[in-house]
Amino acid sequence: MKKIMITLASLAALFGCNRANDELINPDGYVLEHPAIDVADPIAVADWWCKNLGFTITKQKDDETHTTFIVDASGRVAIELYRARTQPVAPDYASMDPLTLHFGFTSKDVDADIEKFTAAGATLVVHEKAPGFDGAMMKDPFGISIQFVKRDKSVLLK
Repeated sequence: MKKIMITLASLAALFGCNRANDELINPDGYVLEHPAIDVADPIAVADWWCKNLGFTITKQKDDETHTTFIVDASGRVAIELYRARTQPVAPDYASMDPLTLHFGFTSKDVDADIEKFTAAGATLVVHEKAPGFDGAMMKDPFGISIQFVKRDKSVLLK
């Protein structure tokens, strides 16, 4: 079985996420704005991702969902974090195989990122190296799978 990895940045590129030229890239106007995930503590997840992954909170509701939008350093990729009122509990990301759902980030130095994120409370699941590829799959302190990858050839269009 062939593994397929989709990063937030590759999704943004695939759907023409270039805010200045949206209509030129995608004449129908469809630009991926954000994926959304139901988490047990949106505020804590957002804080950790902002502190450790360089995201910024752009919107946060003060209600029982604590819906929070965080945006990456490029300003083009957002993630919505919330506690769904329609579900009794949030999904147990810690028990999920990382290939079921993960957020992939480019890395300049995967070994250094493993060290940095382990110190910040993440756990290493697997570190794979192959010609042209170095990737580490980790779980953040909330069990959400995050991947750090360095490739000889990017999966991004630009």
